[in-house]
Amino acid sequence: MAQALRSPRYRGRTKAAGQHITRSDLLVHPRHFRGRHHAATIFVVIVLAVVGFRLFPEQEVTVVHDGQSYRVSAMFQPETEALAAADVALRPGDRVLAGSGGGTRSFAVQRARPIRIAVDGALLERNTLATTVGGALADMGVELKPGDRVYIGSRLTTSRGPLLSAGFVSREAPGASASAAAFTPITVQVRRAQQITLVTDTQSVALASAADTVRDLLADQGMTVRELDLVEPGLESPLPRDGVVRLKSALSIPVRLDGKDRVLYTQAKTVADIVALMGVTLDGDDTVEPPLDTRVSSSISVVIKRTRVVEETEEEAIAPRVVDEIDTTLARGQSSFIDGIPGLKLKTMSVTYKNGERIATAEVTSKVVREPVPTRRILGGKGPAPVATVAPAASSASGQLSGRKLSVAATWYDASHGAWARDDPNYGTTFSGIKLKKGVCAVDRSVIPLYTRMFVPGYGECLAADTGSGINGRHIDVGFDEGDPDRFLWGVRDVEITILD
Repeated sequence: MAQALRSPRYRGRTKAAGQHITRSDLLVHPRHFRGRHHAATIFVVIVLAVVGFRLFPEQEVTVVHDGQSYRVSAMFQPETEALAAADVALRPGDRVLAGSGGGTRSFAVQRARPIRIAVDGALLERNTLATTVGGALADMGVELKPGDRVYIGSRLTTSRGPLLSAGFVSREAPGASASAAAFTPITVQVRRAQQITLVTDTQSVALASAADTVRDLLADQGMTVRELDLVEPGLESPLPRDGVVRLKSALSIPVRLDGKDRVLYTQAKTVADIVALMGVTLDGDDTVEPPLDTRVSSSISVVIKRTRVVEETEEEAIAPRVVDEIDTTLARGQSSFIDGIPGLKLKTMSVTYKNGERIATAEVTSKVVREPVPTRRILGGKGPAPVATVAPAASSASGQLSGRKLSVAATWYDASHGAWARDDPNYGTTFSGIKLKKGVCAVDRSVIPLYTRMFVPGYGECLAADTGSGINGRHIDVGFDEGDPDRFLWGVRDVEITILD
């Protein structure tokens, strides 16, 4: 309208007289003007774009988020453009860290993890960048008190414990699993401590604990509960509502039984209880110190003295007897031996102990479990046998012993100990050829020469006319007739013999 009221200016032609001016005539100049204006605008835009590209060149930016990294391009606002290009949407609590170097820029997105904290009957929820349990609790304004326990899920942790496990870094595009994990809430439970009075044998201690059971409470205090200790309430019970836990430790009582020392760990109240716990039955002249009605305390020791008769089994070796065999190819007086094998006898003994010491032993039964194999003595039988009724003259060696005393061990034997059967003509024949009877002894010829006469106390005179493999040194074997009952009473004796000639 303003353009229509303005005085028209004509270029190239003039208005004729009486000519009517039309709208098309009025718009000739504005159309030309608008064309020139549009061209100028386009030119300015092109110039500004060129200048803008020079002033703000496109940059390559590295974006790291959710454990992944990749590169994008940005120009005017690198952070906003890079996050948009990487399709990263920031959530409440997220943080963006910027860095540059080497002509490149980078942005790392720290994801805030959703967390739920159950405490004091309430459930608090928010996102947090904290890496420790204590940091997350501080973000929520939750203060831990002495004795409080903190759990992540069902796992017990501490305020210094890690809130998140280590993530992973990849140069691939973010995966669905990583994104899902970032949105999975962490559940933290704070269990407030309860005031507890712990009563022991010697003291009462006030403490705060959020333990699940009495056993956990005592373990937190570094206390070991032994088998016979008394705990109230029981170890597997939850902490009591009245807040009192009692622990009565058993006593270590030194006990001497039958001369042997041991330590009894017990809750016994009297000495009689200790005797019963040890399974001891008192009778006869058994004694106990201190008396049975004495109260048990940590300062006493118990001594139990008793007399016991028990049966024990003993092994006894059976010495092999010597059997003589005549070899007519050897000259009379020559001999050789083939060693036998000892036998074995098991004896049941009644043994009496007093205060652990053996004071008496008696044989109850005996049984031969292995017969001995006799030692064979081979005697020379060649030549005439000496006459038994004539006593040979003493040798020079026996003459030197004549009238002297000699201490020896004396055992006994009879004809049944020989090598021959009863129906054998040689049955009962001695080394010298004389038939064995009372008054004939076996000796070690290196100590007492053959044919030496001697006096044996409790036996009488004896002629050294026999030898034996078991007769060595100061040892003699006195002979008996087979029907003589005194032979069984002889046994083994230490005697002092007198050399007669």
